[in-house]
Amino acid sequence: MTDITLRHMTLEELLKDNRLHIPNYQRPYKWQRKHIRHLFYDVKEVIDSRKDIYQVGSLILHDKKQTLDIVDGQQRTISIALFLQALGKLNDYIGAQQLLNQKFDVVSCQHAKENFEEWKILIDLDDEKAQKVCDFLLKNCEIAVITMPRNRLSEAFQLFDSQNNRGKALEPHDLLKAYHLRNASEISEDLIENWEKIVTDEKVNLKDLFNQYLFRVRRWSIGETGLTKRRQGSYLRFTEDFIDDFKGVGLNHNEYPYLNLFRLLKEQNIDYPISLTMPIIDGEYFFSYINQSHKMIQHRETWFESLSLDSKMLKILHSTKQRYNRNRNLFDNLVLLFADRFGQGALDKDIVETIFIWAYYPRIKARAIYDSTLANYAAGGIFQRRTVQKLFQLLHHASTPSDFLQKINRDQFEHFTLEKILEEEELNK
Repeated sequence: MTDITLRHMTLEELLKDNRLHIPNYQRPYKWQRKHIRHLFYDVKEVIDSRKDIYQVGSLILHDKKQTLDIVDGQQRTISIALFLQALGKLNDYIGAQQLLNQKFDVVSCQHAKENFEEWKILIDLDDEKAQKVCDFLLKNCEIAVITMPRNRLSEAFQLFDSQNNRGKALEPHDLLKAYHLRNASEISEDLIENWEKIVTDEKVNLKDLFNQYLFRVRRWSIGETGLTKRRQGSYLRFTEDFIDDFKGVGLNHNEYPYLNLFRLLKEQNIDYPISLTMPIIDGEYFFSYINQSHKMIQHRETWFESLSLDSKMLKILHSTKQRYNRNRNLFDNLVLLFADRFGQGALDKDIVETIFIWAYYPRIKARAIYDSTLANYAAGGIFQRRTVQKLFQLLHHASTPSDFLQKINRDQFEHFTLEKILEEEELNK
C-alpha cells in the first residue's frame, strides 16, 4: 500500500482485525470513569432517538503490514475493548483482545482497572440495557479509519497533531514538533517515542527542557538575555516569540557551506555530534537533538560524584529552598555548556568550584534574585548597575578549558573564594 486511504467501518469490523496494535511511542491510556459514563449514556441516547447509524469520530492507523499501529484513537478503542471484556465478549473480537494483552505502563494499568470496574457497575445496574448499548456500539456505530502507509509515518503524526490540537492554545514546543514533522523526509518511531516520554518526564519534562535549559543556553551563549519586556519589568520564558531559535534549515540547501559537514556525515551513515548550541537541522535531526540534549541534562548530577567536592557546597547545590533556584539554574546551565563544549571528562574540581562561585555570588550580594537579575548577569553583562563578564559568551568562544579559566576576570566577583561564599551564606541564613 502506498496511498493514504479513508474507510468507514463499524467498530465490530475494526475490533475483529487481529493486526491492531498500540505502538510504544503512544502516551499512556488516561480515560477516566467519567469518560466511560459519557460514552455509555451517549450511545444510549442515540438508541432512544431511534437512529440507525452513529458516527463516533475517526481513527488514524499506520499500516506496517504485520501490524496496524494506532496513531490516534487509542483511548476510545481500549475503552470499548474493556467494555467487551466486562461483558465476557472479548474472545469474539481478536483485535480488541490483542490490544488488552499488550504490556502497559503503571498509569495505563491503573486507568484500565478503574474503567473496567466502571463498565461492570453500568452493566450491573441494567444488564439488558448494557447488552443493547454494546450491540449498537459494535454494529451501528461507524468510525472513519484513515490508514497511512508504512513510509508515511511523519504525515500520520502531522494529521494526529492537527486533529488533537484544533482549538487549543499550543505550547511553543508543540508548534516546533509540527514544524519539524512537516520537514522530515523520514522519521523513526524511536524518535517520536522518546519525544513523548520527555513530555511527561518527572525529572525534566519537555516544557522545562526548553524553558529552563535549551532556550537559556542558546540565548546566553550569544550574549542575549532572552528577556521579554513588558510594561512593568520583564520575564524570562521560552515563548512563541523565540520559536525561530529552534527552526533550522534542511540539508537539501546545497548552497550553504556550513551544512557540508552534516551532509558528508549523512552520506557516510555516521551519526553527527550533538551540541547544545549547534545549528538546528530541520526534520528528524531536530528530534535527535532534543533526545540527546535531554539525556545530557538528565544525567548532569552524576558528573560530580568523583570530584570530592566540599560537603557544604553540595548541600547548597542539592537544596530545594526557593532562594537558591535561580542560582542553581545559572550553575547548571554553565556546567552543561562547559561539558557540552569540552566533554564531561574535562570537568574538574577547579572548574566546578569556579562556576559555583560565579553562579552564587549574586545570591550573596543581592537581597533578592529575579529572572531579570539572572539573565542580565548571565548574558547582559550587568549586575547591580555594574558591568560584569558575559561568562556564557566567553565559554562559547573559549578554545580550551584553560583558555576559559584564564579569561575569567575574578575582579568582577571580588575574588570571592568558595570558603567566602559558604561563610557569607551561613551568615545570611
